[in-house]
Amino acid sequence: MLEGLRRPLAFAAREGFAHLDKVRDLGATLRAATDRVLAVVPGQPSAPLFEWRRALDRFDQAARGERELLVARGLRLVAMLGDRPVLAAPAGAGSAPFAKPRPTGAWTDPATVLPGCGPRIAELLAARGVHRVGDLLGLLPRRYEDRRAVRAIAELAPVSDGERVVVRAQVVRARAVPRRFVELLVEEVGGGPRLTARWFHVHGGFAQRFRPGERLLLAGPLRRYKGQPQMAHPDVLPDGATGIRPVYPDIEGIPPRALEKLARAAVERYADAAPEPLPEALRTRLDLPALAPALRELHAPRADLPRETVAALDGARTPAHRRLAFGEFFLLQLGLGRRRGAARREPGLPCHADAPSALARLRAVLPFVPTRAQERAIAELARDLAGPAPMLRLLQGDVGSGKTLVAFAAAHLALSSGFQAAVMAPTEILAEQHLRTMEAWARALGWRVALLTASTPRGVRESLLALIQAGQIHLLIGTHALLAERVDFAHLGLAVVDEQHRFGVEQRARLREKGASGAAAPHLLVMTATPIPRTLALTAYGDLDLTVIDELPPGRRPPRTRVYVGPRARSRAYAQVGRALAAGRQAFVVCPLVEDSDKVDFAAAVSTADELARLLPAARVGLIHGRLGAAEKDDVMARFRARQVDLLVATTVIEVGVDVPDASVMVVEHAERFGLAQLHQLRGRVGRSPEADALCMLLSPRGGGASSAERLRVMATTTDGFRIAEADLALRGFGELYGTRQAGLPRLRFGDLRRDLALLAQARSEAFALLDEDPELVRPQHASLRAALDERAAERIFGEEAG
Repeated sequence: MLEGLRRPLAFAAREGFAHLDKVRDLGATLRAATDRVLAVVPGQPSAPLFEWRRALDRFDQAARGERELLVARGLRLVAMLGDRPVLAAPAGAGSAPFAKPRPTGAWTDPATVLPGCGPRIAELLAARGVHRVGDLLGLLPRRYEDRRAVRAIAELAPVSDGERVVVRAQVVRARAVPRRFVELLVEEVGGGPRLTARWFHVHGGFAQRFRPGERLLLAGPLRRYKGQPQMAHPDVLPDGATGIRPVYPDIEGIPPRALEKLARAAVERYADAAPEPLPEALRTRLDLPALAPALRELHAPRADLPRETVAALDGARTPAHRRLAFGEFFLLQLGLGRRRGAARREPGLPCHADAPSALARLRAVLPFVPTRAQERAIAELARDLAGPAPMLRLLQGDVGSGKTLVAFAAAHLALSSGFQAAVMAPTEILAEQHLRTMEAWARALGWRVALLTASTPRGVRESLLALIQAGQIHLLIGTHALLAERVDFAHLGLAVVDEQHRFGVEQRARLREKGASGAAAPHLLVMTATPIPRTLALTAYGDLDLTVIDELPPGRRPPRTRVYVGPRARSRAYAQVGRALAAGRQAFVVCPLVEDSDKVDFAAAVSTADELARLLPAARVGLIHGRLGAAEKDDVMARFRARQVDLLVATTVIEVGVDVPDASVMVVEHAERFGLAQLHQLRGRVGRSPEADALCMLLSPRGGGASSAERLRVMATTTDGFRIAEADLALRGFGELYGTRQAGLPRLRFGDLRRDLALLAQARSEAFALLDEDPELVRPQHASLRAALDERAAERIFGEEAG
């Protein structure tokens, strides 16, 4: 069985991961193989294997560097586990038989110790990230049904359609209509009004469970057909089986009742074993219940709860909900605080150059005057660079606010102190954009700059690697290629990571490690053009100091934004494009897909480019998307910048790093398909010239729903990135806004940043106060807290998913 996991890992890792993208559905293959291994591990499972399995959930969305790391870790785990006989299938057998693991009473027990959790259920749970009993107890009900108010059929007249009710009745008859449904006719106990219930897509034997005259309860939404009460797919309960039912999130393939039974078994057998990380003094002071009773209240509410308490449960407003949310925030902030403290104690590489003199030389070569916000940001970075500890700073600025200059100023100070600097960008387009912007400044100051990407020819690469190692390249700009083992700096003093949410913490750490000089570490500057409300920035990047550029350079004109709804509006929008092109301007058209799809009716870049070439015959139409090779992309962008292309049709590959001042018009096809933050980034590609007003047209052929309409309205009424970020948070929520699988922000299971901002602030305050008293959490009363924090760190709560 272990061989089924080792083979795809070994193949993907061959020749320096050259085959990583050649294994079809590699992520799904690894997840399935790991689940088969975990299903036969007896007793307490290998914690590293469980942790690695969790990390595989984000494999398909991860950047290439992170996927390489996951494959390498998997190979190490296979080697560690290879000598366990239980993991090897018997000779001649296709796979090892499923063996029910022995429960140990610990939260790390696999979910398969619970009755009813066999290999198939375990596989479906694992797809949702539920591997252990503790994971199952962390899967909270999404709502609660109060089934204590039982009605007779005669009492249903005032009930509204769709309202959930519990009805007491007796069976009249049940019949199965083959391949269609099972129908149950019930009546008032003792005779009287009748009600019909139907279940679709159930086996015919389902009808045989009902006996005429049997008394039962039906629970579900009530409907009426021709005035007669009906229920579809109601739950069937024994007469007298009332109470408060927790309703769990849907997991495809697992019947709701089966999931409910598993959760109840977990809470009955394991709730008392819940490790309590919060110190008792803290819980007492904040009036927070312990973890065990909180879990019992949420998974198995008492039948005698007042109705207002049930309503509070349903609205996630109970002390138990508050306890779990606070605990999650508290551990998150402790992790950020510990990382911040460790960084402050780490020796750095102070930049001893005369900052005023060095910055004066920089200003002398600039063709513009920096804004006050840029000067303020540069001053903050200069103070950090001169200090004894390594700088760890997040530079946040709206599209076009001038972050590149601030980053270059920091690099110039590092170079002036005898160090090297590196700038890592997530795409070749953005890396090349940084090279074009910084190279002129660098050469004027006497610095040697180079570009290193996956497309760098082998001969050029070998020469570059030697020059970097010899210290002859002062500023190196590149993509993930900078993380390759053979890239070795002579004395790296500053690492700059742009569009930081595209990279994980480990990738940033690997870049910094390239400059480790003894015990000292290079300075780190991470940048983002994605506006993040300050509270969220403190949550995601609480270990970093925050610098915000809140001013646009003079001459930048915020684009006007118009929304065009309906199919006829599209022709009006492209008439505007035609007039702009005739006036000598350039334009972007952004599409959500590369090619047409049978499954969705969204505009595709390839067909749109063909259509526009026919619609606007005088225009020179270009096409760029993610499937093109790097050389093809470079050629298209070079021709667009040189005005050899008038109209560029693109996917979101142009979201960052594209600076073409003469492009002043943009059309976004099916704009309702994009989030506000992404639309804001796209819109930032126009309006970069003081010579012409910019226009962004958002097309929505069918208008979308209310949420889509509100997003487009926000875009049309403001160009303030922070207001847009706040609106996106309110409309779509934390996870949808930033993507729970993206590196950059933590995955939250219990807290809701729209609802719990005050609780977050309280948790941050308490966490940092505790770390002031006990920075390493070595006091006896903090032992369980430290253990919980270490476990969460291993689960990547503070890893690739945290700032």
